[in-house]
Amino acid sequence: MKFLAAAMVAGAFSLAICMSFAAADTLDGTGSVSGTVVAEQPFQAAKVYLTNADRHMTYMVYTNGGQYRAINLFPGSYEITVEAPGLIAGPRQLDIESGEAATVDLTLRDVSGEGPAAGSRPAAQNITLANYDEVYPPEPARETLERTCMTCHGVNWVAQRSGLDEAGWNALIDLMLGLDDSVWGVDTGTPLLPEDIVITEEQRAELVSYLARHFGPGTSARMVRNDESLPMDEAELGKAMWVEYTVPEPKAENGSHRWIQEPYFDLHGDVWYTERTRGAPAILRLDPRTAAFESFPLPNPGWNPHGIVVDPFDGSVWWAGRGVDVARLDPDTGETTAYGDTSSPQRWGGHTPAFDSKGNLWYTMIAADRLGKWDRETDSVSHWDIPTRGGRPYGILVDRDDVVWFANFHNCRVTRFDPVTEEFTEFVSPSNPCTLRRLGVDSNGTIWYGAFSTGMLGKLDPESGEMTEYRIGRLSEPYEAWVDPDDKIWMADGGQGGMLVRFDPQTERFTYYSSPTHSDMPKMAITRDGAVWYANRSIASSAQAPASVGVLYPDVDRMNTYGAYYEVKGGRAVGSGSPAPQR
Repeated sequence: MKFLAAAMVAGAFSLAICMSFAAADTLDGTGSVSGTVVAEQPFQAAKVYLTNADRHMTYMVYTNGGQYRAINLFPGSYEITVEAPGLIAGPRQLDIESGEAATVDLTLRDVSGEGPAAGSRPAAQNITLANYDEVYPPEPARETLERTCMTCHGVNWVAQRSGLDEAGWNALIDLMLGLDDSVWGVDTGTPLLPEDIVITEEQRAELVSYLARHFGPGTSARMVRNDESLPMDEAELGKAMWVEYTVPEPKAENGSHRWIQEPYFDLHGDVWYTERTRGAPAILRLDPRTAAFESFPLPNPGWNPHGIVVDPFDGSVWWAGRGVDVARLDPDTGETTAYGDTSSPQRWGGHTPAFDSKGNLWYTMIAADRLGKWDRETDSVSHWDIPTRGGRPYGILVDRDDVVWFANFHNCRVTRFDPVTEEFTEFVSPSNPCTLRRLGVDSNGTIWYGAFSTGMLGKLDPESGEMTEYRIGRLSEPYEAWVDPDDKIWMADGGQGGMLVRFDPQTERFTYYSSPTHSDMPKMAITRDGAVWYANRSIASSAQAPASVGVLYPDVDRMNTYGAYYEVKGGRAVGSGSPAPQR
């Protein structure tokens, strides 16, 4: 490893480097960095960032008692920075070579008087963090905003879209109310707000004025700073390492920034994503072992892929989204086959897909209030209307008995569908009224869910129907509740500033992993070794920073490859919460 000369931030940073062979716990061909971080004032779990300029990757680890360790680093040129609330160190440049370990000691300096974003990663994201009342001034229209936009989209969605004038905000409201579908190219003709939410003309006028004044032209993107003091488990955080991969720019030819949605693994260890970039939709593949992306553009520029899954039988990639019910991509030829009503690319079709053990594909249809199925034997699709109109079926899974479960986004229900009897059973969350997004299932068959609008994690006993809920945090917005191989529950939480949250059902304890990037990570995929993959959705689509995807290794010592793999049974991959495919 060779130190490269760079200007030192006065009094901020001391660097000591000792060369030795890499520790035995690093992967072949990689290096490591460890050291001590000190400051004149106490701090906990400082974030140490190591950015690889050659591969456009960022690693992040936390300190534990002032010590940190980052292993399995690809060789290359790195920039190292450190941050804690009101404190910063760096940046400094260094080279890391294969098979070497370095010790880098750092000293944090106080930047608390240098402005609200000083020493904070959001400054590099072209975004400002502020408390709730600063982002959303307490006026009468704020209550309307909270019970309409925030119920579905959370506390940061509006503030991240600053810059629209009154006409722009009116167009968005028209979309939500189903009044002028042509503005945004949506032809459902159906209000997207829950049916029990009513907004009068007077309230709408006040809301538009409020949005245009506080989030209109000339205003910058903002996010709500979580001022709640969350417990910092340094012993657990000190084991973890994040890796984020920047998706190559430039943005689409039409000026739209890249918008990456959801991950899913294939049998080869690659990670597939849906790309929802306006006018340039695609399916994206990442090889984590090389940091190389490959894009498969979709044939219709009006399509908008949302959910994604890899076929456990033949390796093809399926997605659901606007313009189709579901569609299949052949990775070898790049050809796409679409199913369902494809008469309009703006039609809100399928939302989230999941395979059963026989290789049939089930999917939700959020705008149509339907459950859909692609039948492998007949190569055709069929539909069922859900019991409660306006429920907006969202996340879906198939349990080990091939029973289908999905979350009703708008009416706060978990719904079970028996494919044999074709009967639906609904379970109403204790949080009702609320919005539910996605589900998970553990090894005992218990169904887990996140109540997005109320910040609760819930579990449902399928036998008794009993539902129990746990509060996560004041600004929490759990997007789903996915289960790892150890039956721990993971939630992606954009409301708390971009965070993955783990819940241990045995101890009923939450562990909070604050992410390298302030964003939302709407859908996760978890490997057989417990690594949690995600996509930073909002930062690029709202022009805050380049698009990126990433992975959290909760215990980096369990990392034995950069590849991403589900458990394999019978020669076929089994996705998180999916039943084993039948041979």
